[in-house]
Amino acid sequence: MLWIFLLPIIGLGLAFLINLIFPRAQFRGYDVLPFFFIAACNLITIQRNIPSFLPYGFLIYFILAIIVSVKSAIKNKNISLGRTFRKLWNYLAASTALWYLGLLVVLFIV
Repeated sequence: MLWIFLLPIIGLGLAFLINLIFPRAQFRGYDVLPFFFIAACNLITIQRNIPSFLPYGFLIYFILAIIVSVKSAIKNKNISLGRTFRKLWNYLAASTALWYLGLLVVLFIV
């Protein structure tokens, strides 16, 4: 139960540390957060006996979206692949944070 709260805190700490060490890098500290949030979501689903494929199903959906975007960027050479990948990764970071918060609500209310 403790890891459910520690993993996101560790992820946030690592994100802060990355921003301090690499202030002008193309990647930001919050780019590592999905890895911690998805693992925490898996722990919540195990705790509540909810099918644990939910967070990983979300991750597979995101990977499929990346594959489709890459294929589209290659086919239509005027689309920036880096910009598309960055936008998708930002969506993943936001979505996993919301997924985690939603599962926390489920954990405490239900």
